[in-house]
Amino acid sequence: MTYRLPPLNGLRAFEAAARHLSFTRAADELGVTPGAVSQQVKTLEAALGITLFQRLPRSLVLTDDGEAYLPPISAAFEIIARATEKSAPALRGRKLRLGIAPRLMKPAGVAARRLRQAAVGNDAVMLKLTDDVTELLNGKLDMLLRAAGGAHPGLHVDRVVLAAADATPAVLLTYPGLAGCREHRRLLRRLQEAT
Repeated sequence: MTYRLPPLNGLRAFEAAARHLSFTRAADELGVTPGAVSQQVKTLEAALGITLFQRLPRSLVLTDDGEAYLPPISAAFEIIARATEKSAPALRGRKLRLGIAPRLMKPAGVAARRLRQAAVGNDAVMLKLTDDVTELLNGKLDMLLRAAGGAHPGLHVDRVVLAAADATPAVLLTYPGLAGCREHRRLLRRLQEAT
């Protein structure tokens, strides 16, 4: 039996863009350019014969068709991700390696405790105290939480404000292929709870 499927890259681009309501943030997550995401979504729309987004000057809005299409596509990706995690020996038991800049761990308070809980208390994440971006670029880390500032081309960037005495602005840098995975989303939620 042959499945009638639309372009799979277009589905990934649509799902990420719909979650972020931004081609730019979807591109960061997928490790491609915003133009590539836009083109993949246009190709998907052409294949489906429907418009998924209303494109506004500085934002995206899902159309009624887009809103109806998103839940089953997200559910399908979740099923594929669970099946892959369950079946793929290379992924089974693999912990995400999170680097945290030591200066972000020093302030006493809720944020520092939550960072430790999010990293050490989570069986899917292994913590290393470091602020070295080259470890992320060389594949020795999967994510790096560090103070905000600087450019990070080629990496997915999530901005967070850690609730310490000085409300430290920070960034969670993630290898593009891992951005948006279940552990990344879970860790980001825990970090945001700490604000």
